Amino acid sequence: MRWWFKARRGHQLLPLALVAFAAALYAVQGTTVLLPSITGAPRVALSMFVPVPLFACLMAALESRLPAAEVSGVRPLTRLDNLLVVAVVGAAVLCSALVAAAQGTAGATAGGRNAVFLTGLMLLGRAWAGQSAVMIPVGWLVTVVVVGFRGNVPHLWTVVALPADNLFAAVASLAVLAIGLAAQIRSSRKTA
Repeated sequence: MRWWFKARRGHQLLPLALVAFAAALYAVQGTTVLLPSITGAPRVALSMFVPVPLFACLMAALESRLPAAEVSGVRPLTRLDNLLVVAVVGAAVLCSALVAAAQGTAGATAGGRNAVFLTGLMLLGRAWAGQSAVMIPVGWLVTVVVVGFRGNVPHLWTVVALPADNLFAAVASLAVLAIGLAAQIRSSRKTA
């Protein structure tokens, strides 16, 4: 297992990604910016973009494989990969809760929820597009900015733009992550 973790470069990439996630979330919490959109110029929370380096580093870790050894191996590395994803996403949720507690506002918890949702999207895309699927969540964020608002009110389908206490966004995020993890199990030998 130690060799698997080192082969995935988890000891290098993931702690750095989590520190960057927490620091960026702390720095931009509560900051909104006006972005151009088809439906006007909505005020978009900058914290919506904070999970991008986190899931990009996670994709880099998942794609740093040893294909020959993994295809011929007998150990279930997909389970370990899924455990790694769940651990990183869980750490991101914990980081966002700590930032929320430090700032005395619940808004930072949306960062963890968004990390869960965007990581699930990335895993879904990874099942059929491989490493280039890291751009699918980025495309989702751009789509949300361009057509996801009615005035300053986000549409329900956007998920990442919804308030931190929105139950639909929490359930949708968990569902997308679960489907993404299942897709990774089914396609792992193909991407090796």
